Amino acid sequence: MNDWIEIAEREYLTDFIQAGGGSVKFLCGPPEALAEASDALDNLAEKHGYNSVGLDGASTKLQRIDHVFFEIARHVDWAGMAMLYVAEGFRAAGLTLVRTDAGFDLAAMAAENGVDETEIRAVLKKWLNALYNDYFMSQEFRLAMVQLCKAQVASLEHAAVPIVLWLRGELSRISEVKAAKIFQKIGRHNGRLMLQSLTYWLRRNGKQGLVLSFDISRCVENVKRADRTGGFYYTSGMLTEVYEMLRQLVDGSSELIATFGAVFAPPTFLSDEKRGVDRYQALKMRIFDDVRNRGMENPLSPLVRLGEAA
Repeated sequence: MNDWIEIAEREYLTDFIQAGGGSVKFLCGPPEALAEASDALDNLAEKHGYNSVGLDGASTKLQRIDHVFFEIARHVDWAGMAMLYVAEGFRAAGLTLVRTDAGFDLAAMAAENGVDETEIRAVLKKWLNALYNDYFMSQEFRLAMVQLCKAQVASLEHAAVPIVLWLRGELSRISEVKAAKIFQKIGRHNGRLMLQSLTYWLRRNGKQGLVLSFDISRCVENVKRADRTGGFYYTSGMLTEVYEMLRQLVDGSSELIATFGAVFAPPTFLSDEKRGVDRYQALKMRIFDDVRNRGMENPLSPLVRLGEAA
């Protein structure tokens, strides 16, 4: 396990991921080994300045990419990134910033810089237009970020509050964001594009990147209804959807900017023919080695067996 952590730090978090790459790794082992590896990865993410988000199948519907995005969105400082973006635009124009509790004060900035307020507004408009025309992000994501940026400027009308709820999957009525020209909720059809856009937006605003930890132990479990406790449980069909979501994540890893995903799975992920990865060959073919040395794990492999699962 220590070898894998060292590799994750040296080859990925301080090299490939830091340079903007994306990768997804699977770790299989007993609960104590997985917990140790997960804690170590969280510590590395904090050490190197990454946004770290843990996604547990017991509390997040992992068969839904939109729910995965919602959970990640709840751990993002949306206002902070919007403020950084707006500040960058003003600084690029050579302006001295004046910010109050209500946001950037355009009138005060005009007086401070000895220019007319209309010039300040023109700079802001040009910068927001550049954001809307940044096609590395999906259209709906760009529209949402424009609203969050407007919220950083005092006296500008905006729809930032419902936008954040929309991003988190907590918006009750889509009509609340129609003023932002957004007419649909985030769902399976656009969840992956929203995640890709977020990874770009994080890097665009000076963040190191994103570290995602997926605990699929609950997904693999086969528990009788009478024995179930709290949280989500997964039917056979839902489990297949989880594996398909992970397959798409692996295939689309090159489109995730500066993102490292680690999927933590119990031993039954490899041994259970009905609920393990054997049930979904499309995923298995992407993470299994054609040739494997049983006496030594390859820490660079897409699938690493920890502890008793080795």
